[in-house]
Amino acid sequence: MDDKYMACLKYVKEYLTQNHGMASPNSLHPFRSRFQHSIRVLHWCFRLAEGMEGIDHEALYLAAIFHDVGYESQDNAHHAIRSGKIFHEYAVGHKMDPLLRDKVEHLIYAHSNKQLLKTQGIDMELVLLLEADLLDEEGAMGVVWDCMAMGNVHADSYAKAYYHIMDNSNKEEPNPMVTDKAKAYWEEKKRIVARFAELLEDDLMIGSPYFDI
Repeated sequence: MDDKYMACLKYVKEYLTQNHGMASPNSLHPFRSRFQHSIRVLHWCFRLAEGMEGIDHEALYLAAIFHDVGYESQDNAHHAIRSGKIFHEYAVGHKMDPLLRDKVEHLIYAHSNKQLLKTQGIDMELVLLLEADLLDEEGAMGVVWDCMAMGNVHADSYAKAYYHIMDNSNKEEPNPMVTDKAKAYWEEKKRIVARFAELLEDDLMIGSPYFDI
């Protein structure tokens, strides 16, 4: 990874830590790290953008690194606005090219509006950022999230974890992706979860006459 991106990641980690934005404010999800999420989104951007021509890779990667830096311990509905402003200050302080700075800010400000994926003609960098943000914590990671969340409410049976998985990581939903590569990743993630849920249902004998005894 470019040293420039490593320096940006270190800045984001320090900023989130100092402003109490590292951990999830939801008490059920203490295992979620906003910084680790940002790293994973960056790597999803690497994967999705690999081999694509006509992409401003630098703008995309910087937006991925900074997209959630505005998270705090509360009032995060408008974190994208804070994130964009934080990046602006960082970019000005590091004398980034104004055109690059403006493009990254635009991506950061827009990243929370996932409905934009249904809009024709949006910048491909924004498409990839939105896809990368959605792909994280799906599939196998989504199952782990569901199980850890159930552990935090002291669920007293495997069945409660099963039903939580069915309502969350295995719920039916359309594939929201735009690019072929992201569509394929999404479908694979959903297949993994569906197969896991199928095997767990069989192991627990859900629906059998023994289940409710």
